[in-house]
Amino acid sequence: MKTRLPPLKPLRVFEAVVRTGSLTLAAAELHLTHSAVSQQIKLLEQHFDQTLFIRGQRGVEPTEAARVFFADVKAGLDRIALASEQLLNTGKQRIIRVSCTPSMAMRWLIPRLSSFQIENPRVEIRVTTSTVAVDAIKEPFDVLIRRSPMHRAEYECIRFLDDVLTPVASPRYLQQHKFAAPADLLQASLLHLSSRSETWTRWFGEVGVPIKGQLPGQIYEHFFLSLQAALTDLGVAMGSLALIEDDLAHGSLLPLFPDLRLQDKGFHLLFRPSHQDPVLANFIAWLQLKGKQTSNGIKEENQQAK
Repeated sequence: MKTRLPPLKPLRVFEAVVRTGSLTLAAAELHLTHSAVSQQIKLLEQHFDQTLFIRGQRGVEPTEAARVFFADVKAGLDRIALASEQLLNTGKQRIIRVSCTPSMAMRWLIPRLSSFQIENPRVEIRVTTSTVAVDAIKEPFDVLIRRSPMHRAEYECIRFLDDVLTPVASPRYLQQHKFAAPADLLQASLLHLSSRSETWTRWFGEVGVPIKGQLPGQIYEHFFLSLQAALTDLGVAMGSLALIEDDLAHGSLLPLFPDLRLQDKGFHLLFRPSHQDPVLANFIAWLQLKGKQTSNGIKEENQQAK
């Protein structure tokens, strides 16, 4: 009779193959030969007495059953990696790894971290930036911050910060270009995000401006790049109020129509349930507090704009 626990080495290979979608890429990542990876997958398929992958022209695709199995396998391997690191760091300074987008790191998280570090000197917040989807993240993390809800087996996701959008531009640009009504922006140089290409279309729809054809303007890969373009008089960006507080406070960016705002999905945290980890629970509570403070500030500004 087969044991309920499958062989562990093939499990690690299985996780890498599903995540990369390639035997070759998995072999390179694990420093194994292509044939060794194939052999490990074969062992796992023999253990479960079923095919786990469908071979195609573009690589390998997991079966539906294998996809479901993958979610639990990845969560289990992540927990082992985290437990191992915690054991290694017993008695040492605690590290909390945060993965977020570059714009969130630069414009919201890092400027606030000093207050947490002062109160928690034995906790190091290690911030890395990434824009890839949750399932594509290779590095282990304790907290993931993204601009939409996320799902991962054995993790919890909460919304902690409002994401309210409004058009912004530099004072110089607004001196050179006059916009009396939202429809006038159809003639402006609009600054777009490749990852959120529909944002301007949604805003025009929200304010009742019909669009004919393609919207004008330049496309940028990151939010902070579009803001830099706006700061240097290149056009009108769609600014997330949570990330441009300082720019608005110092007058380096100005809202064009302060009362016409687009409410987006909000910023979310993904983390393992923290009730058994007081250090992580404390950091999550701190993020929620700072998020609430920022969101309350946005709501107050909105009331004043109206």
